[in-house]
Amino acid sequence: MADTTGRQASVKAGGGGFQGTDLALIAVFAALVAVLSVIPPLFVVAAVPFALQMVAVMLAPLVLGAVRGGSALALYLVVGLLGLPVFAGQSSGPGVLLGATGGFLIGYVVAALVAGALATAVLRRRPRRPVLAVQLYAVALIDLVVVYTVGIVGMMVNASLSFPAAVAANGLFMIGDLVKALLAVAIAVAVLTAFPRLMPAARERR
Repeated sequence: MADTTGRQASVKAGGGGFQGTDLALIAVFAALVAVLSVIPPLFVVAAVPFALQMVAVMLAPLVLGAVRGGSALALYLVVGLLGLPVFAGQSSGPGVLLGATGGFLIGYVVAALVAGALATAVLRRRPRRPVLAVQLYAVALIDLVVVYTVGIVGMMVNASLSFPAAVAANGLFMIGDLVKALLAVAIAVAVLTAFPRLMPAARERR
């Protein structure tokens, strides 16, 4: 799918205002989230798997902004709800949303909209690379806060957990995600430096 990005750059997408490049990027990032959701974790620490799904979840809005990043996560969600086994553990279907971790899937989309808007605002200020990295890491942390807020509410509703119990169940995952945020930011800075016109706000630099 990545090879189609350049060829479709000037093709207007009907009805939604997206260009062909936008649609290709949305599809690529949705596929990236899907792939990293189903591949085995790199390793396990204290019974907590270190998987790379959250890297892609945070990377999409950092690189694509709110609309395209949110669309990529929404596409991933819709594809899984329609039956393709792209959720964690190769699960799928509407029933996943009613599970203990179903709220996190919704949180991915909400967080992408918030973090994408903030990332665009950061790029409009045209910070130098070290400052950009720090500011995007702050955005990634906000992304995590939104994901975990929606996810924990989902656990309280679907699994009948108290707030302290839901937070405690996610404690070790939160620590791992702080590390993954560093990786997502490093990739985002590298991508935006190599392709400065990729994100809408970055185009203003030229």
